[in-house]
Amino acid sequence: MRVLTLENIKEYLRVDSDEDDTLINFFTEYAKEEIEDSTGVKFNEEGNSETYNMAMLIIIADRYENRASTDTEFKVNNILSCIYTRLKAGVINEWKSIS
Repeated sequence: MRVLTLENIKEYLRVDSDEDDTLINFFTEYAKEEIEDSTGVKFNEEGNSETYNMAMLIIIADRYENRASTDTEFKVNNILSCIYTRLKAGVINEWKSIS
């Protein structure tokens, strides 16, 4: 389990300059909120599953690549929907093991 760094995200986005760092950090915070609102899974400062990290990267990439679009509503695509299902299942399994 690991926490994505700005450098990890920029590598995924294929961004070489520091020009968009503030924007990428904004989209990173947005992705955390989107995942929690959609799945109930909270960001863990000590590390997150690779499934969680992939969801973050997909959301960040979508917002970054569509930043000039007038459509500001985020739409969950098929792969992200599957990832959300996996994240939700993990939360349910955690709740069952606590009971």
